[in-house]
This record gives sequence, structure tokens and C-alpha cells, in this order.
Amino acid sequence: MRLSGKWKITGLLLSIAILLNGCMAGKTVQDELGEDVPGSLKIWYPDVEPFHIQYGQMFAAKFPGIQVDVLQAREWIEEARQGDFEEELKKLIDVHKPDVLLLDQDEYEVLARAGKLYNLDPAIMQDQFDLNGYMTGVIDMLREKGDGSLYGLAPFIRPRVMYYNADLFKENSIDPPSNKMQWPDTFALAARFANTGTDDAPVYGLIGNEAHDVLSQVALTLDLQLFDAKGENVVLQSEGWKQAFQIAADAIRSKAISVRSPKEAGDGLEGSRYFLAINKFLNGEAAMLLSDHYFTSQLRSKAKAFDWGMVTVPINPARPDESTSVYVPQILAIAADSPRKQAAWNLIRFINGSEVAKARSRTAGSDLPAITDYVSGGDRADTEVFYMLKPAAQHNERVMKRIPDSFYEAYSSLVNEALQSVIDNEKPVDEALAELQHNAQAVLESARSKAQEAHQGR
Repeated sequence: MRLSGKWKITGLLLSIAILLNGCMAGKTVQDELGEDVPGSLKIWYPDVEPFHIQYGQMFAAKFPGIQVDVLQAREWIEEARQGDFEEELKKLIDVHKPDVLLLDQDEYEVLARAGKLYNLDPAIMQDQFDLNGYMTGVIDMLREKGDGSLYGLAPFIRPRVMYYNADLFKENSIDPPSNKMQWPDTFALAARFANTGTDDAPVYGLIGNEAHDVLSQVALTLDLQLFDAKGENVVLQSEGWKQAFQIAADAIRSKAISVRSPKEAGDGLEGSRYFLAINKFLNGEAAMLLSDHYFTSQLRSKAKAFDWGMVTVPINPARPDESTSVYVPQILAIAADSPRKQAAWNLIRFINGSEVAKARSRTAGSDLPAITDYVSGGDRADTEVFYMLKPAAQHNERVMKRIPDSFYEAYSSLVNEALQSVIDNEKPVDEALAELQHNAQAVLESARSKAQEAHQGR
């Protein structure tokens, strides 16, 4: 298996133990799964139509005796995120009683550790479902979030890479980027384009949105936590945050990355900046761009003719083989109390199979098959860099630590101001961070107080 030694042994021992316990108790895996009989299978999915387009129609053709009833869960999830997410999510599952759940990484972790999901290890072993072909790190990540057990399978990954304009690098006698660079090296490379081009047609190294986005990207790569374990305190005064703050400020000051001015920040036009970056790159006016697999089709169909390449996104030197920019967007799991586990397992096996992977790979989307064997031969060279880094275990602090959305709106402005004071050499990093932590803590306490009042008033 392409699993770490730790999870190879743990997964095998767990599976054997579960199977032995089942046999000793007179209950087989087939008894747990139940009979494969016709009937309705309730699917927890954000929206009805996308499920039928992506999976439902093909599944119905393969298993005509299984009727699928899609529970549109998007609004329920959004409402749950406004309160105590973990408790609200568990209540929703108890009320609606789905058989199969499509979850993101945070939802999967919450429900797996709450005992709400069925352990797939026995079914996988019984059916000899092959985990060998999964991209390195995917099964490890799922087991880690399930405390060693496998409660779900992920059919796709959504990785980001760094595209670069090879012609621009060659024209300016600059060596192109390479795989597994760190952020300081990446920004140093981008800064070399600061004085290229003309006043009317400048060339950019990188184009970002606002200053706080640059800091957030660096902090995410370095796995820095904004809050303590309980989500009660902002924790910015650390060597890691000091390093990230300095990297972001230096990058903006050197014009390695172009960001919106403080006057433009917060005007609601953030999305236009992303499209500006894309268009500048497509027109040969930006040296590098971070984007996903979908951008390759845009390059081939819309780009001004130039030679381009791809390398991995910048990495955390402490964990050079993984990346927070490799995301698992969909995890399929079975509810622990589902009476139709066999039909649910049939659906999960099907969605994680070759038929769905091949159909999805024909569309120019952001996702790629998590099972690398399903990438066709002609596409392997084009997609190799997307599979080079394994997904890092990451948590959405906003959800897992119950941080109100209103906090981030105010926090972004505070970060922009603090970074600008360092960029303009008005304050040293230590002073700016101390002031930012003090102000952010006050905003957090206010936001949480208002959120609790609003929740109690419902």
C-alpha cells in the first residue's frame, strides 16, 4: 500500500481485530452491511442536481434497483456553522438520518470521532477493495482524522500548483522556479520582475489580493494557528507568526507580489483581483500564478502564445512532502446507524471506481482522481506535478474552534493596517504583532458575545 508504515500496521491490525470480533460474536461483516435489497437510499449532499449529474445517473444505470433520495444539505450546514458546529451537525444527522454522507474534511473528522460513521475497514477487507492506487497521503489523512480507522473514501483531490511563464524567465535571464521552493525563495524570484516591462505595460512577478491574504497564505503553508486549542485566545506572538509577518511584509515592500492598496482594500471587489491575475498571466504580463488543474485548459485555449510550465506550490520546510494546497473536497461515508449499509457501500465503491473517475477526467475541472491509476497515460505527464505533494492534515479553525464569521471581517482590516505599518518601516514586527494581537483579541471577544446573543435569540 502507498501508506505510511504507521498506518499500514494500524489499519491491518484494526481490520483483523474487527473481523475476528465480529466472527466471535456470531456477526459477520455481511450481517453488519445487511441485505442488498431494492429501496430508497438517503444521500446527504449539498445540492440535488449536481449529485445526479456527477454520480446519480451513472449509479442508477449500474444499480437500477436502488432508488436514491438526495437530501439537500447546504442550508442546514450553513446554519450549523453559525452556532456550535459540532453539536448542531450531530443533531442534523440524528434528525434527517441519511445513509450516505458527502462531507468535507472538518465534517468528516467531527462525525468520525463522534461515532456517527460506519468503520469501512471490515467491508474493504471483505471485498478486497484495493487502496493501493490512492494518491500518497490521502488514506493516511483519512485515517488520522478517524483516529486510525477508515470511515470514508475520497474519490477526488483538488490540488494547486504554481504556473510560470517560461518565456518571461528566459527573456529576463532569470532561472525558472523549481519544485518544493519555500516562500522567501519564491518571493525573491518574483521580485526580480519588479522593474521589468514598461510603465504602460508592467510585468508582475505575482499578483495577490490584499496584504492580509499574503500573510494568510504564508501562515497556512507554515501550519500556524491563529487561535489556542479552545478558540478563546488569539495567539499571534510566536516565532512562527513573526517569521510569516516578516516574509509577507518584505514581499509586498519589494513588489514581489502586487496587492491592492490600503485605500482599495475592503471595497468588495476582491474577486476582480483574482481575475486580474489570471488575465495578466494569460496575456503574458505575469511571471507566476498559483491556481488549480482547471487553469491548464484556460492556458491552452485562451493564452497568448508562450511557453509555460508548472511546479509545486511553496512548501513548509518542516514537512516538505505535503501541502495545505492539496485539498480533499469530498469524502463519502456511511452513517453508523444506517439500515441500508450494503446499498450505501455499493454507492461509495461505485463513486470511487474507474467508471466515475474516467467520466470526470474528461471534464476540464479543478478536481483530479484520488486514485492515480485512473489518470490516463496521455495525461500523466501533464498531471504529475499535481500529485507530487500529499495532502496535509489541516483544520478549518473557523469551524473547529467556533469562530464567528464577523471576527474575520474586522481581523482582515487589522492585519492590513499592521502589515502596512511594517512595510512603511513605521513599526518593527514585534510591536506590530503585539498591537495586532491585542486588537484582534478584543474583536474576537466582541464577535463571540454578539454571536451568542444572536443564537440565544433564535
